[in-house]
Amino acid sequence: MSSRRPVPPMPIARSTSKERARVRHRDAPRRVPRALRERQMIDAAAGLFAERGYHAVSMDAIAQAAGVSKPMVYAYFESKEGLFLACVERATEHLIEGVEQATPPHLPNDERMWRGLLAVFTFIEEHREAWALLYPDGPPSGGPFFAGAHRASEAMAALLTRLLRDAAVASGVDPDVAEEETEPIARALVAAVEGLGSWWVRNPTAPKELQALRLMNLIWMGLGNTVRGNLWLPPAPA
Repeated sequence: MSSRRPVPPMPIARSTSKERARVRHRDAPRRVPRALRERQMIDAAAGLFAERGYHAVSMDAIAQAAGVSKPMVYAYFESKEGLFLACVERATEHLIEGVEQATPPHLPNDERMWRGLLAVFTFIEEHREAWALLYPDGPPSGGPFFAGAHRASEAMAALLTRLLRDAAVASGVDPDVAEEETEPIARALVAAVEGLGSWWVRNPTAPKELQALRLMNLIWMGLGNTVRGNLWLPPAPA
């Protein structure tokens, strides 16, 4: 009877710590980049603020709409007001960026003004929620609403001042006079743009081109009369 040697057991493969770490990393949920997570929260908040109004929106609702926890929203923005202002800041940047891209300096000044106004109404048409954040349809609420509208108005006033000053200087106005006169006019025009834009949101029957044309004639004809010295003066006192 022949004897058989015992077969040695198969060696058990043991994973190294590095291999185990790679498996855990592969199976773990991937972290969302901070910038993308921030954009998700701003997108969710902007839609809710525009739809319901600032005071009717809770941080719980924003967190649920963004698919994150409420503590994470606070970790990114600290407060509801901070998140609202982040929404306003982004809307303002998009508005001004669109106007600046539409008004390159090599174009004639009247065409720059026309393209700039058309860009504003294009923004309103394509981003109603963003416009509602900047200029809510209702009585002034102070606080973050005022801060948001103020930021947008200041940015638009600076841009219009630059366009008007360039046009005035190109028409022969002394640069110092143009510097002094254009900012007050630009600020008055900002109010006109904001007012007509908000009115158009409530009465969207006419196309954006017509709204821009109305303002263009108001601005350009007025500027032309000013440059030519055709100024209206009050009657002399009796």
